[in-house]
Amino acid sequence: MTILPGIVVGVLALIAVTAALASRVPSLERPVRFAVVAVEALLVFLVVADLGLVLRADDADRPASMLTHVGYAVATVGLLPLLAWRRPPVDDPDAEVEPVSLWVVVITVVAVAVCVVRLTQTR
Repeated sequence: MTILPGIVVGVLALIAVTAALASRVPSLERPVRFAVVAVEALLVFLVVADLGLVLRADDADRPASMLTHVGYAVATVGLLPLLAWRRPPVDDPDAEVEPVSLWVVVITVVAVAVCVVRLTQTR
């Protein structure tokens, strides 16, 4: 594993542990939710850099299955917005939306960490 994906996986693990603790310590909830937004920007940077490297590589250095590699890239960037944030219902856009449970955030962050590892393994 290269350095940047290793750092990203470490940050994701730290966020997952902190989110699990935040379910008991309410004062940690806001920083955890902010960290999730910040790590999403880091994930976008990681995926764009990775796809740039893959597209610039020779045919021999490209992943065996480009579709699988792109699938992991899409999952890496798309899981957090898909699972960790709620939108108001279509019929009542002004309705107040409660944030998702921190346990959903923990599971989502762990799934994204697995996607980052698989993204680097398929390269």
